[in-house]
Amino acid sequence: MTIVAFDTETTGLDVQKEHIIQLSLVKFETDNWQVLDQRDWYILPEGAFTIPAEAEAVHHISKSFLLEHGVSLRSVYNDLIAFTDGCDILSYNGNGYDAPILHYNLERLGLPFDFEGRTWYDALLLERIHTAGMVDANGEKVHNNLTAAYTRYYGHPFEGAHNSLDDVLATIEVFKAQIAAHGWQWAQMDEFAFICFDRWLVRKGGYYYLNQGAHKGESIESMLRVDRSYLEWMVDKCQWTDDQTRGIIAPYLGRKAHEVQEPESKDEQPAPAPKPTQGKKRTKPTITDADLSLF
Repeated sequence: MTIVAFDTETTGLDVQKEHIIQLSLVKFETDNWQVLDQRDWYILPEGAFTIPAEAEAVHHISKSFLLEHGVSLRSVYNDLIAFTDGCDILSYNGNGYDAPILHYNLERLGLPFDFEGRTWYDALLLERIHTAGMVDANGEKVHNNLTAAYTRYYGHPFEGAHNSLDDVLATIEVFKAQIAAHGWQWAQMDEFAFICFDRWLVRKGGYYYLNQGAHKGESIESMLRVDRSYLEWMVDKCQWTDDQTRGIIAPYLGRKAHEVQEPESKDEQPAPAPKPTQGKKRTKPTITDADLSLF
């Protein structure tokens, strides 16, 4: 099987507004884990942009460097499409960050990318399963950032963290170790078939669940009973909800409550419904130590 692993460096954390400034992809074969080809582009955003000092301190990419060495995302688009054609995708936290920010960067340019029909392996999500219940020498929960995961498997950290190409190569090595430890069947997660661009939803067992906000963990079905007005707010008024999420939720709101199909098995039942609460106010993302711990 051929997979493309990818990673980005960006101007900030808001996937809907920030710019990709480095995009790296490595194509590899899972039969022997041999690297087949790679791409590594420094991306010069179109129009005005800034790189906050805290972001530059992480990836060391300056605006002056991009003005001299960067290429437009538009100019590498055809190569990006050809390089990823027919391939499943691997990342480290890409399902929650890198894939959505790639979508919005391409969407602003009017450039389509087929996110459907692929498996989006996310080694961070797999590592969280792998380390569930693990504690360090101090009895504290172990870290699951990329450097910590790599060190856990290979006994030493990798060089070049926060350079997207080095991060991609490290991600492949971590994924290789995960598969060696648990097998391919373990890595087949239903969530890996769905990318939510605005990060509001996850899909499990064929059902959609809220992934943030006051009702995180609730299924759309249960929300019709718990707090229908919250779904209406998401579709009609929430400024952070995009057309993908609105298109998923809207049909549920057009049904009568008794017409909503419930999960068939007990294992798939949504968590007990909490009392209705008002949605938490979302603030603009900023780079924090917790965010940096992902790498």
